[in-house]
Amino acid sequence: MQLPDLALRGTIWLSLLAWVVGECQRSLKRDPRGRGRWAWAIGALAALTHAALAFHLRHRWSQAAAYADTARQTGAATGLAWGGGLFFNYAFLAVWTADALWWWVAPDSFHARSRLLDRAVRGFLWFMFLNGAVVFAQGGMRWLGAAAVLAVAVAWYRGAGAGKSNRP
Repeated sequence: MQLPDLALRGTIWLSLLAWVVGECQRSLKRDPRGRGRWAWAIGALAALTHAALAFHLRHRWSQAAAYADTARQTGAATGLAWGGGLFFNYAFLAVWTADALWWWVAPDSFHARSRLLDRAVRGFLWFMFLNGAVVFAQGGMRWLGAAAVLAVAVAWYRGAGAGKSNRP
C-alpha cells in the first residue's frame, strides 16, 4: 500500500477508534463531563483530514467526481447507484465538528443541552459509522467496523444501566 492510500485509510480508522474511545469514556465513567473530549476532537479532526485527503487524492477537488464515486460505491454495496450519500458525509463532518467545537468552547452549555439533542447527534454518528465501517467496508475491516459499532452500543447500554448522565 502506498503512503497516500495509507494516509487516506489511516485517518478514517483513527477517526473510528477515537469515536469509540470517546463514546466509551462518556458512557462508562462516573463523571462524563470531561471524559472523552480529547478523543472526540481528535476523531472529528481525523475525519476532516480523511475527507480532505479523499477530495485531493481521489477526486482532484471535483464535486462531480466525488458524487460519481459515491454513486459507484453505493451501487456496488446496495445495487442502487446513488451519489446523494455524499451529502450525508458532509452532514456527518459538519455535525461532528460542530459538536467537538461546542464541547471545547462552551463545555457547560454542551453538558446542559437536551438529552434529545445529545442522543440525536450521537445516534447520527453511530449510524454513519455503521454504514462507513460495516456496510461499505470489505473483508476483515468490516469485522473490525462491526466490533467498533457494537462496542459503542454496549457502552451506551452499560452506561444507561448505571444511571450515567449525557448518554444516548
